[in-house]
Amino acid sequence: MGLQLLVSLPLTLAICFVLPAVGLGVALGALTLGAWSPLSTISTVGKDYLVDFLITFGAGDVTHGVVIICLTLSIVGGLFDMFTFYKYQYLK
Repeated sequence: MGLQLLVSLPLTLAICFVLPAVGLGVALGALTLGAWSPLSTISTVGKDYLVDFLITFGAGDVTHGVVIICLTLSIVGGLFDMFTFYKYQYLK
């Protein structure tokens, strides 16, 4: 039974780290590419807000902001996985 947790937990941590990184990267990329569209004003403002948001979490660096958000969500996903594993033992 503990072997299932050893398989499930690293997979959950990895997925919960990668998905927000991909999502933030896609959002930032789409807003950057949107600067060449007719809605360039909206995408530029959106990109500035997203960068300011990431700088806030990263103590002045966008990359650190992305890593902090991804690590936080990874820890939360791991905690949910451990909670589910704990509850599943007693439901059987």
